[in-house]
Amino acid sequence: MMLLLASDVTPFAFWYEGDPEGGCIRFLTETESERLMGLPEGWTKYGADGVEIRPLQRYKALGNAIALPCADYIMAGIYEVLADRAGKEE
Repeated sequence: MMLLLASDVTPFAFWYEGDPEGGCIRFLTETESERLMGLPEGWTKYGADGVEIRPLQRYKALGNAIALPCADYIMAGIYEVLADRAGKEE
């Protein structure tokens, strides 16, 4: 499970099982972070005024966001409950 935190940029560690020498530690790019959140590439690249946003600010924005697949799941559940209640009231 990957967590993106707004407080800092967290390194990403990767190793194959049984190969302790073959791993690496690196920082995720802004694009990789956007993909993990379910956003299109470049979603956080520019502000509302069209000016390019600095990488640290992009990481902070992504760390403070909710992943789109999670939001979709939650909203679908709310819709299902509300639709069920509306059907019972008729």
